[in-house]
Amino acid sequence: MQHDRQSIAENIRRLIERKIKQGEFASIENFAKSTGIQKSLLSRILNLKADPRISSLNKIAEALEVPVADLVRSRK
Repeated sequence: MQHDRQSIAENIRRLIERKIKQGEFASIENFAKSTGIQKSLLSRILNLKADPRISSLNKIAEALEVPVADLVRSRK
């Protein structure tokens, strides 16, 4: 499960950073606000301290404008 959690966190982080570079979000904090997810929960997900719920993944995917599958896909 740790590997899955790590893949999800890496995918989310990569996609958020891409949106920040594109100027769509000012920061990860700004991104968290746009999703309705608490910044502390997003931080725990990104730091492998929490498994994201499906509802959180749906909110994150919607804000990133990607399918949930892009978040949970393992990158090899």
